[in-house]
Amino acid sequence: MKKTFQFVRLELLQLFRERTFSGLMVLLLILMAISAWNSSNHIAEKEEQNNIQQNLVEDADKQLIAQIDSLNQGLASYEDSYTLPTSGIRLTYNNHRIATLPMKPFSLIAIGQSDLYSNYKKIVLYYNDSYDMDTKELESPIEQLFGQLDLAFVWVYLMPLIILLASFNILSIERETGRLPLIASQPIKIWRWLALKLGIRFLTIIFLLALFTFPLLAIFQVSVWEHWATFGKLLLILMLYNGFWFLLSFLVNLLGYTSGKNLIILTSIWVLFVFLVPSTVNQIGKKLHPIPSRLEIINNHQEKYNEVEKNFDMELKALYNTHKDWYSDDPATKDMSNSTGWNINYLAKQYMAQLKHSPTAQAYENKVDSKNSWFGKRRTLSPAMVVNEALTEMAGTSTKYYRSYLRQATEYASAYRQYVFKGIFTNHAFTAAEIKNLPKFHFNTKRVGNTFLNNTYTLAIYIITLLAIGIVLIKRKKLLNIR
Repeated sequence: MKKTFQFVRLELLQLFRERTFSGLMVLLLILMAISAWNSSNHIAEKEEQNNIQQNLVEDADKQLIAQIDSLNQGLASYEDSYTLPTSGIRLTYNNHRIATLPMKPFSLIAIGQSDLYSNYKKIVLYYNDSYDMDTKELESPIEQLFGQLDLAFVWVYLMPLIILLASFNILSIERETGRLPLIASQPIKIWRWLALKLGIRFLTIIFLLALFTFPLLAIFQVSVWEHWATFGKLLLILMLYNGFWFLLSFLVNLLGYTSGKNLIILTSIWVLFVFLVPSTVNQIGKKLHPIPSRLEIINNHQEKYNEVEKNFDMELKALYNTHKDWYSDDPATKDMSNSTGWNINYLAKQYMAQLKHSPTAQAYENKVDSKNSWFGKRRTLSPAMVVNEALTEMAGTSTKYYRSYLRQATEYASAYRQYVFKGIFTNHAFTAAEIKNLPKFHFNTKRVGNTFLNNTYTLAIYIITLLAIGIVLIKRKKLLNIR
């Protein structure tokens, strides 16, 4: 045991004297700092956009409430019903709602798909894209390489390269310099010596990674202490992922090849797991789950709108049979020459067309979900895909997270219309209290689901598999070319 501790101490001293290792650690720190700064700017921009939109809604509501109060007190008068503050027309065009997706505490670690998705949806009463799910998502981790630099990119794609550069020639360099027979003469088996050297490097990198990450997150205002469990999960995922690459380097070193060949083999495996597997899965997914053009969806909605317009009287009668509380005998609701009647007519057409269009729109969304589900199940084919999924899930920027948000925003838009349309169709005079109590959007994170345990198990299986291969190689001592 004493000899082991002495070996560890000497190895640590030698490790930190290596300029290559020190340089790689400095490079890692610089990359992490730049990526964290970039992510912080991205998050600040997102939060600013959310605040601007939220303030617009609040200011418009305050103005409307003030106008209603002035009208009730006889301090103001309105000649046109279009501008009357108690009219539902104001809610249709001037006072929209907002569905905001809040940023998670660890959003800094992965920009993910937030560079494509907006974190707010403008909800209006007439039909527009606010009711549709925007499906322009990144389709594979390989495509995220062309996104913005973030910590996830450094950890998933660049960190393995740093590990491989720090460990690819640990055994081969000893053979090439003629020191291996001297090491073999020591009272320690070669594979144990190699495992100790790589283990020390692994623990050192993990320690430095945690040492870099904690203050970096704190500097960019991530509440690490308040969310220590999430930070622990982050370190566990990174430890398993880095352990995979160190074990891979251990196995390749056991094969007894030259340093150059070791590097070629390890970088080829890196390319396989980081680029080729995700790209292949993406291409196969496109073939197995083709998604129709969005142009077809748009055209379908226009066709449904034309059908409603052509048979409007019959469609309107059917609508009132479904929503009997929407019907009113008020002449203003039937007079197309005034703004109230025209607005009701327009909203009714939009609403009925959307109802007829919804099966086609839902079928489209189901195909997108099926494709995403298929791809999600195949992420286990690459540890890089597994870790990328785990990091974006912690950050709240994964495809699944945004799809859930868009789905909930769509449901909120439908519920909001149902709530307000009754007042609009019956020419109800909205009060200040009703404006204050209009439905608000609340994102339910529990509906997203959590795959942390599955991702952890998958990485553990990769590591166990490499350990089993290592045991086989160790038993076949001829591969070491050492007697």
